Amino acid sequence: MSHRDRLARTLLDESWAYGYTLTIWGAGAFLIAEYGVPSHLDVVGYVGGSLLGFAALTWYSFGGLLVGVERDSRDVRSPVEMVHLFATFCNLVGALLTIQVAHALGVSERATFVAVGVGATVGYSLLLLVEEVVGERYRPGDAARDGGE
Repeated sequence: MSHRDRLARTLLDESWAYGYTLTIWGAGAFLIAEYGVPSHLDVVGYVGGSLLGFAALTWYSFGGLLVGVERDSRDVRSPVEMVHLFATFCNLVGALLTIQVAHALGVSERATFVAVGVGATVGYSLLLLVEEVVGERYRPGDAARDGGE
C-alpha cells in the first residue's frame, strides 16, 4: 500500500467523527467566549446535554438503547462527503444563535450549557441527514439516479 493510500485510509477512518468533534469543540468555545471559564457543573451540563441528545437520537433511530446493532461499512464516493462541512458550519451557527438568544432572554448559564450540548449533538446528526439526502440526489455520475443499470 502506498503512502498516499495509507493517508487516504487514515483520513477516511478519522473523518467519522471529525465534523462532530469540530462542532462540540466549537460550540464549547462559543460558550466560553460568552460566559468565561465554565464551572465544573457547567461542563457536566454541556457534556450531559450532548449525551442526552445522543441517547434520544439513539433511542429514536434504533428503537431502544439496549438493542443489537449492526454497523454497515461506510460508502464515501467523494472526499467532500467525509468532512461534513455543511452540518458542522450550520450547527456552529445554531450554537452561536442559541447562546445569543439565551443570553438576551436571561436564561441561566447552566441551562444554556445544557441546551447547547443537546443542540450540538441533535443538530449535527439531523444536519448529516440533510447532507446525505442532498448528496444522494445530486451525486454526479450516479447510475441509479441517471437511469442507468
